[in-house]
Amino acid sequence: MTSSVRVISGICASSCNQLIWLTSIFELDRITMRDTILSHIDMSSEAYNALETSGKLKKLRKGDILSSPSKSADTMLFVNSGLLRGYRIVDGKEFTHHFYREKWFATDYKSFLLGESTELYIESLTDSECYIFQKKDLHALYAQYHELESLGRLIAEQAFLIIHQRIVALQVDSLKDRYKHLIQTNPILFQSVPQKYIASYLGVTEQSFSRIKQTINS
Repeated sequence: MTSSVRVISGICASSCNQLIWLTSIFELDRITMRDTILSHIDMSSEAYNALETSGKLKKLRKGDILSSPSKSADTMLFVNSGLLRGYRIVDGKEFTHHFYREKWFATDYKSFLLGESTELYIESLTDSECYIFQKKDLHALYAQYHELESLGRLIAEQAFLIIHQRIVALQVDSLKDRYKHLIQTNPILFQSVPQKYIASYLGVTEQSFSRIKQTINS
């Protein structure tokens, strides 16, 4: 049975089991992909083992590019450890689209669902470790296991809710409120991510971001 879910600043959290998202960053290393999935939906050992076996565990170095424009996104990542960034380049300028934190899934969801060419670069901001799943393998597993089909639906729902939340924040919230919310919900970003990427994610220049930081911290 799928549990009800809510979004916490780009991170999916189950209302019936929020333990994973409330642990400290030092305890996250002990949480497995199985722990994460089972905190959201019930899944048999057979279905989970089929999923894990279909994936490839890959270690990434800081700066590695996992995806780039020109072809459709045909893989889904599970960020086992580390931090990734999705960004576009328009007229030579980078625009940060999303940060993919550990213990959840990552891809260019629009490209993955529609089969269109991806618009995003996905970069590892730290040394990271990811499970990589091929789209064709996932679709075969969805057809074979109802629990994995439910997982695929949950991932898509969360991708939609995250984007909706961000659009509303950009339209309604002040920069100060967006900054404070990001600090409260994702403090790790301020330890691991260059300021210019955070400014771009918030939709402002680096200079405006510096000014609002000084105002809040003074």
